[in-house]
Amino acid sequence: MSTIFITGASSGIGKASARYFAEKGWQVIATMRKPEKEKELVALDHVRLMPLDVTDSAQIVETCRKALAEFDVDVLLNNAGYGIMAPLEKPTEAEIRRLFDTDVIGSMLVTQQFIPHFKQRRAGVIMVTTSLAAIIAFPRDAVYGAAKRAQQGMVESLYYEMRPFGVAVKAMLPGGTKTNFQTPLNDTTSYEKAAANQRRFLLDGNEEFPGPEEAAEIIYRAATDGRDIINYPTDSVCAKLYAQYEEMGLEKFKDYFYRLVFENQA
Repeated sequence: MSTIFITGASSGIGKASARYFAEKGWQVIATMRKPEKEKELVALDHVRLMPLDVTDSAQIVETCRKALAEFDVDVLLNNAGYGIMAPLEKPTEAEIRRLFDTDVIGSMLVTQQFIPHFKQRRAGVIMVTTSLAAIIAFPRDAVYGAAKRAQQGMVESLYYEMRPFGVAVKAMLPGGTKTNFQTPLNDTTSYEKAAANQRRFLLDGNEEFPGPEEAAEIIYRAATDGRDIINYPTDSVCAKLYAQYEEMGLEKFKDYFYRLVFENQA
């Protein structure tokens, strides 16, 4: 039985992925800050809940070592994280540091615990839920986008470090996803119409964002397809926007996106 270790499995993409992998017959180690409050995953076969706050370095070491002592983990999914959406002058230093501690430092410290394991077994997959914001910059996304680009940089560097050992390293790229993804700071001051235009762009003509179930299917595919690919947009809308950006390139896209967001003020 294959085994996956998931951070941030209490909701959204992490929870949907835990459920999907369990349905596929995998052993799932679903980690979250308060596993005692989880009612759905605990009832599933082959799901083991473990406590993990990725801002607690001591708990990272304890939980990861315990998991690796009990299971031969095939896949690591770094999924824990949250967002800030605000003009750069708005977040406090404490808010910026807290987000980086969770999204960037947490994923790095968890990954460190698994690297020797994967190198020794000379197989496996390390996955990180970054974001479309790790590829495309958006207004009011300076802090979150910077954090996600830092994760993306880790993924791309780690790809080269792990490939000689037969270990794949991949980035999962959600765009807009219909989840309870936490954005404790969401400030549109002076950018109200631009924010509405950006939302329409990300919806791409749809009434609502794709659900996390579609992302879970893509994550499962990435974990099992054996392909030498780094970036996986996790839904069809994100894939379309990602391809558009790749085709246009930064300089053309920035002009197109500026006009779309700031000149289309209807």
